[in-house]
Amino acid sequence: MNEIIKTLSEMLKEREVTTREELERRAIRAVIKSKSIEALNLDYNLIEEIVDSYIECPVSLSCIHFSEKVEIGGVSFYHLHTTKPTREQFEEAYYEYTISKRLLDATDGLDKIINNFFSGYSVKEGVIKEYSNNKHKYAVFYSLIDDVGEDIQSHIEFAKEYKKYDGEYVIVTLTEKNPNPFIKFFKNHSEKIKAANIKIWVADVDKDCIDPFIGYPKDFKLIKGFKNPKLASIINSLWRVKVDDVVEV
Repeated sequence: MNEIIKTLSEMLKEREVTTREELERRAIRAVIKSKSIEALNLDYNLIEEIVDSYIECPVSLSCIHFSEKVEIGGVSFYHLHTTKPTREQFEEAYYEYTISKRLLDATDGLDKIINNFFSGYSVKEGVIKEYSNNKHKYAVFYSLIDDVGEDIQSHIEFAKEYKKYDGEYVIVTLTEKNPNPFIKFFKNHSEKIKAANIKIWVADVDKDCIDPFIGYPKDFKLIKGFKNPKLASIINSLWRVKVDDVVEV
């Protein structure tokens, strides 16, 4: 747990105001950033314990203690005891709250979509789920496309480790209001993602469907589970860039 807390505190070092929702989303990211392959099947209850340690009773000296609670417009904010947050800091915290809540609220819908997609596979629950049958296995992680971009190296390292166990790593992201975040991601990271053999698929919980963005499963029987199976091939053809043209962010 302490490794995750240290990583999470580093992610929050510039923050004076946060919410439980942001802490939960960032704690999930901290798992993949700090634990790599050890994150596989990690009990989700650990995330709740870590979040509580930041706003209730710290379990580590590495915790940043957001001890003061403020209710604004039905949202609970938490800030450091030693500071008086500015309006801009509350606005930043609210933005992080909205995107965090969107992902967290979608979890049940994502579970339904992914469980249906991997119908016939056994599943091990956790922060990173693992679906397997006699021939194939997949580690599945839920995220937002912008967060994947920020944590790209950690995802690549996990995929390389998981490949040693003959597994494929799948990141499932939510749809966005427009394609710009995906275009940016593809331009900056697609070659690295392909080289690491990572799959990124996009789920629409409102329409109860999933499509390939980058990469297809080795188990071709699964492809029929996509709403638009050819989408990743079309995107690769239309948005293809040379490695030398990739712009780092």
